[in-house]
Amino acid sequence: MASSPHMFNQASGFQITGQPIFTTAGIINNNFTYHGTASQTVNSDQVIPILNVLKCPSPSEYFVGREDVLRKLSNIFSAPAVTLWGTDMDVLRDFVRQNLKYSSLLFLDASSGQALAKSVADINKDVLAWADALLVLQSAHALVDSEDLHALPYAPVLVMTTQSSSLSFHLPNGANQQVVHKLLHSIERALNARRHVVTLVANGGTGKTQAVLKFVSENSSRFSNVWFFDASSNDTLTANFKDLGKAAGVGDNVKDVTDFLARTSENWLCIFDNADDKKVYLKDYVPICSHGNVIVTSRLSETSQMASPDCHIELMDLTKESAVELLLHQAHKQSLNENLNWAFKIVEALGCHALAVSTAGAYIGATPTCTLENYLTHFNKKKKKILDYRMRTLDSYQRTVYSAFHLSFEKLSHPTQLLMQICGYLNQNTIPLKIFTQAAAFTGIDSSAVDVDPPIKTIDFMKEFLSLFKDEDSWEESVIEMKLLNLQMT
Repeated sequence: MASSPHMFNQASGFQITGQPIFTTAGIINNNFTYHGTASQTVNSDQVIPILNVLKCPSPSEYFVGREDVLRKLSNIFSAPAVTLWGTDMDVLRDFVRQNLKYSSLLFLDASSGQALAKSVADINKDVLAWADALLVLQSAHALVDSEDLHALPYAPVLVMTTQSSSLSFHLPNGANQQVVHKLLHSIERALNARRHVVTLVANGGTGKTQAVLKFVSENSSRFSNVWFFDASSNDTLTANFKDLGKAAGVGDNVKDVTDFLARTSENWLCIFDNADDKKVYLKDYVPICSHGNVIVTSRLSETSQMASPDCHIELMDLTKESAVELLLHQAHKQSLNENLNWAFKIVEALGCHALAVSTAGAYIGATPTCTLENYLTHFNKKKKKILDYRMRTLDSYQRTVYSAFHLSFEKLSHPTQLLMQICGYLNQNTIPLKIFTQAAAFTGIDSSAVDVDPPIKTIDFMKEFLSLFKDEDSWEESVIEMKLLNLQMT
């Protein structure tokens, strides 16, 4: 198989897909640049950068919609910006030069959107990457549009204007030292980035994680570091913190790492994904400090209590338009009128649940005999069987998702079904290939002679299962098969 030591380590970034892994500072490849604390030396000639652990997976290529969530995340994590107004632009400019202690003041012409875009294009990007920079926007006769601010490189922003505003700081003409000192203190406090704890809460399969991954992939340069934690259990979190602690050279227990992050006054981001276990007290893993950023995805409504003010996001089902776009994309169908009509009927039947819609689209795309027109016939038959079985305790959402999943699962080959069932008992983030290769090499000689009850049935089953994968390429073929039907472990 591939050279990676893990078979399904974050399958959305699995090697055979060719998808990149997103790190920080806009780097979208496997070459790492680090702007933070020194890394740990493993041996005399190998250094593992701190960016090389807990890397954020790339989003699904089929991600659609969620513009409202992406917009809110962008607003929450936007650089701090303030407006300073006065009647004389030269006085404002002198105030900034003489009082704001930044290593680099970048004055930009913001008299119009076009002028600002040209000024931004001329910025030396190295200055922004390495220096303590402040973007100073000079807009004499108009306030800068918020959309223009979001298009700027990530750095604190001071807008200078001669137009008064109730939301602006005012520098009066002939201000004395006391007024200047008070104004300066207010501006500096407003420009200091504060810590954000964002919580995304919704049912499973609604796209919480994918929305976060999409945001990070488009905004990685906003953060000094991005670390992705599996928060599904205390065990996975402890293991993740151990990895980060070793890479940072600070120790391998949770407190060592949280203390390290609290000392690291940079704009890092920690993503705690799938925090769905009530036994996990997540606050034990979040650094206590006034800097840095945290995003938590969870199914638990009480998780919202962790959020900073105005930083809780509840995800609803997809809009019908986004659900149709996702369905047609997964099914490899064009947006023709006839296709759109059938697609709307399908997403309505599926309740616009992202996971069900995605699975349905993949099934249509991989099944020659299934079309948009007859998918609902297949689906309703399966749904009736499920209801006639022992699934009556499931709610509407669970039945819908399960029905769509089961249609696709039945299309898998027998070896891939077995593989998926076995992997269902394992943590989906790190399933090492060696557990299968070691099992394949098992001969039974390690069964003790005094073992009066050897696991014969289990051994025979595993021999039968592994015999289906004699060819090393069979492993990859099964992963590809699952991906085609959108059933890969992610």
